Amino acid sequence: MSKIHETFVNTFLAIITTLVTFAILEAAANIYLLHFADEKHFIRYASLKQLQNSDISNHPRYSPHRYIGFYPTPNYIKGKDRHNSLGYRGDEIDIPKPAGQFRIVCLGGSTTYTADVKDYRNSYPYLLEIFLNTKGYDDVTVVNAGGGSWSSWESLINFQLRVLDLEPDLVIVYHGINDISPRFVWPPEAYRGDNSGARAPNQTGIFMPSIFEYSTLLRIAMISTGLINSHASFESTIDRRPDTYYGTLFNKQKTSGVYPEGIFEEVSAADILKTNKADYFERNIQSIVAIAKSRGIDVVLSSFAYSPLFTDQPKVASDEYIAAYKENNRLLKAMANDTNQHFFDFAEKFPTEKRWYTDGRHVNEAGALLKAELFGDFLIDAQLLPPRSP
Repeated sequence: MSKIHETFVNTFLAIITTLVTFAILEAAANIYLLHFADEKHFIRYASLKQLQNSDISNHPRYSPHRYIGFYPTPNYIKGKDRHNSLGYRGDEIDIPKPAGQFRIVCLGGSTTYTADVKDYRNSYPYLLEIFLNTKGYDDVTVVNAGGGSWSSWESLINFQLRVLDLEPDLVIVYHGINDISPRFVWPPEAYRGDNSGARAPNQTGIFMPSIFEYSTLLRIAMISTGLINSHASFESTIDRRPDTYYGTLFNKQKTSGVYPEGIFEEVSAADILKTNKADYFERNIQSIVAIAKSRGIDVVLSSFAYSPLFTDQPKVASDEYIAAYKENNRLLKAMANDTNQHFFDFAEKFPTEKRWYTDGRHVNEAGALLKAELFGDFLIDAQLLPPRSP
């Protein structure tokens, strides 16, 4: 056998061995994912097709919405958690509103939804209703109109198109972190009033993975190492981001200790936030207030609480985010004064100790209870509620 022929045979055998080994590992990965992985790991590593063919995919927490982008899935049930038939976290809501009922609606993102509390009955809006009822306000109900990852853009549309149908008497606006992220866009012309610089159109159903992601083995490896997002993640499905958005990159670099790299060597995150001011946040909140006033609905604007003690969380501990929180909270107070609405400095009242939080911005069960009590005391002290039941 010639040396050339021997080299060819050895190369061919090496390729065959590699392919067979890969096929065996691929089969093992599929067997693990489809038959042994728990729900958490299945959702994390499954392909879009595998998700669609599973029972799990039929019960997503969030669903596409034509105008808002996405919203809590109506009739969602998982363990002790649930959404009602209208897509609000909690029990069913009487429509039309019963005579004599005073209805409060809480607007906001995941911190209003109370995302890190698994039982809807331990969410802050639900506990707020219980707190007020125990204080003698029997005819007061509270609706949780928060949604994960929602900013003031989503809340403005949600308020106009969905919440007004609930006939609220008072709305509590609680926004902060999700209105900082949209400002992490570059170049400056990408920062627009429609938020298109930070959020791409909803493309659920036509998401196309790379050829490597069709392999379960390679997909698990790439997701595990952070090279790609899970096919079930917000970023891959209903919360897609355009190339002009750098908020995720900023957080990854800060967490890994390599900031500044790439775009941030050209322009710092602080300079991006200084250039992209909170103008649209201010405009969106002003619009919510104007709509509410036109319909005789009282508004409570609240400052946003966070704990910088979570030093491993750039979204609460970095100088850039802290400065942006302070800016937003100052704007909210000024807007409340300018529009003759009520301002609750919740950030001043709520403690920063870690025991109330899961990550420095989302509260745990104890934090949700304290949050409900603080908001309840404010509403009572500000005389924003109807007379107590005799």
